[in-house]
Amino acid sequence: MIAFLGVLAIIVFLTWKALQPSSAKTAHTPSVPPRPVPPAPMPGNRPPHNHVVQSPLIRSQPLARPRSAQRPVTAPSGGSRSISAPQAPQRQLPGGHGWVPPGQDVTIAGVTARGGMLYVGTGMPDAAGIGTEPALIDPTLPVDTRDPDWQGQSMGYWPCYNDISPNARGAYLSWLAGGRANPNAYIGYVFLYFYGLERRLLTEIPELKNSDAERAALVTEVRRLLQVYSGNRSFKGYAEGLLEAVTLLNPAVRYDRAAPPVTEWSHELPIDLKIGLAQLAVEGRAVPADWALSWYAHHPDNYLRTPAVRCPNEFLELFTKRYRAKFGDGLVVKPNKPRLSVSYYAASIGFHGHVDLENTALPDISRLTGPITNLRDIVEAVTSDLEAYSRYLGRHPDGAGSPAAIALLPDGVTHKPSPETDALWSWAAQCIGSDGRGAISAQELISRWPTKAGKLTKADSVAIAQLLEHRGLGIEPDVRFGGSTPTPTSSIVLFRRAERPVSAPGIEYAAALAIINLGMLVATADGTVSEPERRALRELAIDELDLSEDEQLRLDAHAALVLTRPPTPAVLRRRLESLSTSRRATVGRLLTTVAAADGQVTPGEIRTLERLFTTLGLDPGDVYGSLHTAATTTEDLARAEIPGRKKAGLRIPPSPASRNDSTTLTLDPARLARTRAESVLVAAELAEIFADDEPVAPPPLTPAGEAEVDGLDDAHTRLFHLLVKRDAWSRAELDEIAAEVGLMPDGALEVLNDAAYDRTGEPLCEGSDPLDINQEIVKDMLG
Repeated sequence: MIAFLGVLAIIVFLTWKALQPSSAKTAHTPSVPPRPVPPAPMPGNRPPHNHVVQSPLIRSQPLARPRSAQRPVTAPSGGSRSISAPQAPQRQLPGGHGWVPPGQDVTIAGVTARGGMLYVGTGMPDAAGIGTEPALIDPTLPVDTRDPDWQGQSMGYWPCYNDISPNARGAYLSWLAGGRANPNAYIGYVFLYFYGLERRLLTEIPELKNSDAERAALVTEVRRLLQVYSGNRSFKGYAEGLLEAVTLLNPAVRYDRAAPPVTEWSHELPIDLKIGLAQLAVEGRAVPADWALSWYAHHPDNYLRTPAVRCPNEFLELFTKRYRAKFGDGLVVKPNKPRLSVSYYAASIGFHGHVDLENTALPDISRLTGPITNLRDIVEAVTSDLEAYSRYLGRHPDGAGSPAAIALLPDGVTHKPSPETDALWSWAAQCIGSDGRGAISAQELISRWPTKAGKLTKADSVAIAQLLEHRGLGIEPDVRFGGSTPTPTSSIVLFRRAERPVSAPGIEYAAALAIINLGMLVATADGTVSEPERRALRELAIDELDLSEDEQLRLDAHAALVLTRPPTPAVLRRRLESLSTSRRATVGRLLTTVAAADGQVTPGEIRTLERLFTTLGLDPGDVYGSLHTAATTTEDLARAEIPGRKKAGLRIPPSPASRNDSTTLTLDPARLARTRAESVLVAAELAEIFADDEPVAPPPLTPAGEAEVDGLDDAHTRLFHLLVKRDAWSRAELDEIAAEVGLMPDGALEVLNDAAYDRTGEPLCEGSDPLDINQEIVKDMLG
């Protein structure tokens, strides 16, 4: 039993001896830890205390504070001041304490810590006035630098220099002397040093005069530590929180920066953004567009959708233009009553909880909801306008600047075009003549557009029109204005736009378009459209209608397009099939009005009108009646004069019963004006028949590769295409061609003429030897 007790006593003695601190005083400062440091606990992550401690700007009452700190202090609101840090070092004496300013060196236990920014001495209370300041380095305490605790194994969860072991003090002082930058250092030592920076920034700097230079040095040091030790989530959180808290107390002007503060992600506004907005409100200045957008984007109730994130530069540019258009220089926000404040949970145990800071000179603009509502309307509109462009870039990440991408950019947004885009713009401008228009083959345009199929879709047509619009150019046909999609075999007209272009037709544009189409149908009957005819037709289509300058230029371009391929009665008939009989009669009256628009009706126009009346299911004999309805009957039509301004009389060839080409008819200008006004109303009713929402499919081809003709089989279709190549054939030639396709000549001609009558009301072939071909109805039969 005695032996057992002796052994037990030895074990107890050895255990006690091992726990005693070393009394060695020899300083030894290794440059790096001798072995890797394992992950450390995270000091500062502790349950909150019930104490709320105030810094000089805290509005709540402290538990225990020096008298000078118990009064609220208003943060300065002016510009920052620049001073030099104190030059004389503060002496560290037993029984006293002090702050070692930046740039000063201090030696403790033979270890020299360069750069200052430390509390050194004895008896300094913590921020709450309850215990000893954790960051205070007491030079009277033992330090073991021969066996430093690099891994912090003897450190407690809430480190305090007074309480840590001599081995830990040796490691901590060595870390300080080594530049405070070893990335493998135990994080508890970093926190212990951080406690001092935290204490100085929150409790002393705000009360010091001319402290701007020292504040800047301390903030720079915290940022340096954050850069080295940001891998530790606990330290990162506290360091960022401290930087935000002390930023509130910095009086420097924020809104004069080149760009507003922006964070990748936050649930509230960055403190610098809050301060800048508050300063703008206090000074009655307008909020710049980029600051307004940053305000909206960081507001907890908002989020930016994909177009704003994927196309940030384009989004900001368009937002800025819309913002200035609505608010001029910008929103002027009236200061609200709540003051700008920050709540910071201190890392140091010496604060015993939160630190609530308030800048009594600045309002908390982030609490206002009215400005956010105003901004939301602009943001949503800009987002919608950029959606198509954003989707394109989502499918083609490298497509920015391409013709298709630039075409989708809304007005007000610029982007550097690709060489292909510049080339297309340059080519289009060169196609336009001195009269502001140019007719070309659509294939030339298609070859310059990025399409794999060799043809355009409706979406392509819209994109092309938008792309040309960026350079003040237009295209006809334009699907946005009821035109069809250009095909490789069709024509297009490029033209210069007005200073104020329109991207959608007005209420009366469709009526004007109907008049132009009907007018060109009649005016081209004699094979040409004279300048007086064109001018008169334009007056009829435009003078009575409320059209913009851009719409008028488009109508001119459309008329030029119609000349490249005039409309045929067959096309008109197809469009008029759904009209009632009464409305077809109004179309007939409109056609005669258009024919008389230039004051001259030729025999060729009369024949065209007769064919059109037949197509409409009207009596061709009514053509003369319709023309004479607009005339003033006189005893001698050949000598009648127009009252008022001198103008050429209206020539109407007589009806078949009394045809005399020398007979003229003069119209009453007042009645003609009334007829024109009525024709505008009729055209408005018929406007929809000329609206090509979808491109008209080309006629199907026969096995021989030629367009089909309604009512004809393959053999007769083949004969039709052979005969229409010339205006006349001899009987011998007809017999030879008919034999080539395996048909009897006379029977074949009867079939062709029957089909022609069905389609146009006229025969295709007349005479016997020679056989004449009516080329005027060929397009109608193919239509």
